[in-house]
Formats: sequence, C-alpha cells, structure tokens
Amino acid sequence: MKVHFTFRHMDSTEALKGHTEEKLARLRRFEETELDVNVTFEVEKFNKTVEFVVTTKGHTFVVSETRDDMYEAIDIGVDKLNRQLSRNKSRRKHHKGHQGAVAEYIG
Repeated sequence: MKVHFTFRHMDSTEALKGHTEEKLARLRRFEETELDVNVTFEVEKFNKTVEFVVTTKGHTFVVSETRDDMYEAIDIGVDKLNRQLSRNKSRRKHHKGHQGAVAEYIG
C-alpha cells in the first residue's frame, strides 16, 4: 500500500501519519493488487477535514470527513472507506459455482 500525505494549513506530524497508516492497514484485505492512497489533512478555523482518495485497478474511491477532532475524522473516514471497499468486493465476487472446462459425463 502506497500512502501519500498532504497537509494544508497545518504542520505535518508523525503522530497523525502513524495513526492514519495504522487505520489504513485494515484495508489491505480488500484488494489483491496494491492500493494507492492519497490522504489530505486540512484545517479551516475550527473544522478539521481529512480526505482519502484510494485508487485501485479500475476504481477510485473518495471519502471526505469533517470533525472537530482530526483523529475522530480519520477513524470515521476509514470506516466509510472500509464500507465502500467491502461493498465493491462483494459486487465483484462470483457467487455462482464455477464448473471446469471439462464437465463430467453422466451416462
């Protein structure tokens, strides 16, 4: 998983990066290929906003969350992202049984 951080109107901190990477580690189970995640942290007066843009093969998922606390925004944003990726994986899953190229002949 490649994670890129952008900080707007605030200083970058290792605590925020570490907390975000720890929460994003749960998302690895949804994709067989590598995820590319762009995380943007932004502060406007009293509102803290975190935006996640996840790019997988063929799909892009965008989640934005605004809260009073940045850590709360990260947690809720990752939960939303978790639901989106889970829903996408269940849609791609082949639910019907797969028969091989050679079917058994019952004579």
